Amino acid sequence: MKNLKIFSIALAALMLGACSNDEVVQDGGSDPVWNSDGKGYVSFSIQLPTQPNTRAWDDSKHFDDGTPSEYKVENATLILFAGNEGSEVVNSAYELNLKFSPKGSATDQITTTAKITQEINKIDAKSIKALVVLNHNYLFNLNNNQIHLTGNQATAEGMTLKELNDAMVSIAEDFSWHKAGLLMSNAVMADKQGGTVDPSGAKIVGPLVTIDKAKIHSTRAEADADPAATIYVERAEAKVTVNSGNINETTVSKMPFEIVGWVLDNTSKKNYLTRQTIGFDNWKSYTSELLADGAKDYRMVGNNAIADGLYRLYWAVDPNYANISSTLSTEYSTVGGATATIADGDMLKADGVAAGYCFENTTDLAHMTEQNLTRVIVKAKFNGGNPFYIIDGNAENTSSFMNEDAVKKEVMARMFTNPDFAKWAKANVGTGNTLKSDEDFDVTLSDEAAGVRTVKSIALNAAGTAKMKAGAAAMPSDAVTTANELISLSYYADGVAYYPVYIAHFGQGQTPWSESDYDDAMIYGADSDARYLGRYGVVRNNWYDISVTSIKALGSPNVTVVTNEPVDKKESYISVKINVLSWAKRTQSVDL
Repeated sequence: MKNLKIFSIALAALMLGACSNDEVVQDGGSDPVWNSDGKGYVSFSIQLPTQPNTRAWDDSKHFDDGTPSEYKVENATLILFAGNEGSEVVNSAYELNLKFSPKGSATDQITTTAKITQEINKIDAKSIKALVVLNHNYLFNLNNNQIHLTGNQATAEGMTLKELNDAMVSIAEDFSWHKAGLLMSNAVMADKQGGTVDPSGAKIVGPLVTIDKAKIHSTRAEADADPAATIYVERAEAKVTVNSGNINETTVSKMPFEIVGWVLDNTSKKNYLTRQTIGFDNWKSYTSELLADGAKDYRMVGNNAIADGLYRLYWAVDPNYANISSTLSTEYSTVGGATATIADGDMLKADGVAAGYCFENTTDLAHMTEQNLTRVIVKAKFNGGNPFYIIDGNAENTSSFMNEDAVKKEVMARMFTNPDFAKWAKANVGTGNTLKSDEDFDVTLSDEAAGVRTVKSIALNAAGTAKMKAGAAAMPSDAVTTANELISLSYYADGVAYYPVYIAHFGQGQTPWSESDYDDAMIYGADSDARYLGRYGVVRNNWYDISVTSIKALGSPNVTVVTNEPVDKKESYISVKINVLSWAKRTQSVDL
C-alpha cells in the first residue's frame, strides 16, 4: 500500500524574494511518520506581506497592500522537492485549497495569511523542501501529482529549481503573469539586517523552504496542531502607476497641454519563477559614498525584520541581466520607432490608480542603458488636439506650431534663398511676371503617421505655369533634394507629443548622480557599482509610482527608439519623481 503523510505549513505572502548559491540551511529534524496507506499530512501557513517604499525606508509609512485584486488567489500549487541536501529535485505537486484571512494593519508587512494542512505521498529522502506557486497563470497544469509545463507539456519531475526556473523563462509566451491573478512564489530573504547596518555577514534564506520531517504526521489532526513551516511569498511582477496631477502648461514657454495617458514600454519578455540573487556576496553591502552628510544606506537588504532573523531583499538578477541577445526584440517588447505612435485606447489613465504590470527587468551597471531598461511613455496633447508641424526643431512656444499650408509656403520661401533655384525662377519667368513662393507652387509632403516628414515633390501650379515664358527650362531636377536640405519637418499627429520616463529603482535617493560628479564625458565612471547598481530597473513585488511634476517643453512627435546610451545625460528635458511602494512602493517625480 502507498505511504501517505500530512504536514501543516504556514504561507506568508511577503511579496519579496531572492535566491543564491549561499543559502542558510535549516535542519529538517527527525523522520516523518506515514500512515498505513503511505500517506502523510503536513501543515503550513502562507503569508502575503507588503513591501516598503525604498530599501532603507521600510518603516510603516512606506507599506501598501495594494488593491484586493493584487492579493487575490485563484489557485495554489505546492511543489515538493526531495533528495540530498542542496541537490533536491521536483518530486511531486499538489493543488491547495486556500482561504486567506486579512492579518495586521494596512501598513505592516503582512497583507494576508492562510493555513493549510495537506495530504502528501510518502517521500523517502534526506531533505524535503517546498515551493508554493499562487496563481500559476497556466504556466503549467497539475496531473497525477506532477506539474506539466505549458507548450511541450513536459513534466517537471526530476528538475532542480534552477532547471524549473530556466524552463519558465522559455514558456513566457504572452510576457505577463497577472491575467489570472498576480503570480506569486516563495520569497527570498537575508538573515541579517541591512539599511542602516552593513549586512556583510548576511546569507540568503530561500527560496525553497525546508519541511521539518518530524512534523509530517500520519493524521490530519496531528499535522494541523504542529505546523511544519511558514512560507512567505511575493509577487513575480512589478507594478507601475502614473499620476499627472493638475499640470496643464509647459514650465518654460507656457504651452497648454493635456495628459492623455501612459503605457509601459521596453518590458522584458523573460522572467524567473523565483527571484534570483546571483552575486549576492558581491553587492549585498553596496552603499554610495555620495549620499548626503556621509550617510550609509545599505540599500540591497531591508532595515526592519519581517520575522525573527528574516529581512527583505531589494535587488534581483533577471534572465537578461548581463547576457543580452544582440537581437533586442528577443529580450524586450518596445514600440519605439521613427513613426511610432500609441492609440488613445491603449493608454492607461495618469490618475495614480490605473496600474500596469510587467516582468522584473534589471541589469548590471555595464548594461544599464536605455535599450535594456523598462520605461513609461507619457502621452500629452497640444494645440487643442489639432495636428501641427515644427520646423528645424524650433518649439519655443505655440507660435512655432505651423499647419500644413504654412509649412508648404515656408518650404518655397526657403527655396528662393537657394541661388540655383532663384536663378532658374528669374531666368524662365515671362516678361512682366514674378513667381511668388506662396502662390505659384504645389508642394507635396510625405505622409508618415508622425515624426519626421519630408518634402516629396515640388511643381508649378496652374497660376505659376501661366507665368512662365515660352520654352522655359524645367525646374532643377534636384529641387526636392535642395528643399530637404534647407528645412527639417516634425509632424505632430493630432497634436500629440510623447515623453519617455525610464523607471528608477533605487533612484536619486539611494544612488545619487549629478553631471558634476564627472568632469569628462563619462556618466558613471569606473568601478562605480557600489554607487549606482540598481539606480534604474524594475524588481518584482515593487510598486513604482511616477508623478509627473512638470513638462518643460514639447516632447517628441513619435515614440523614440531606445538607444545604447545611459539614461543619465548631461542634459534632460523631463523631470519625474518615482516612489516605490509596497508591495515595495517607490515614488518618482518627473519634469518632462
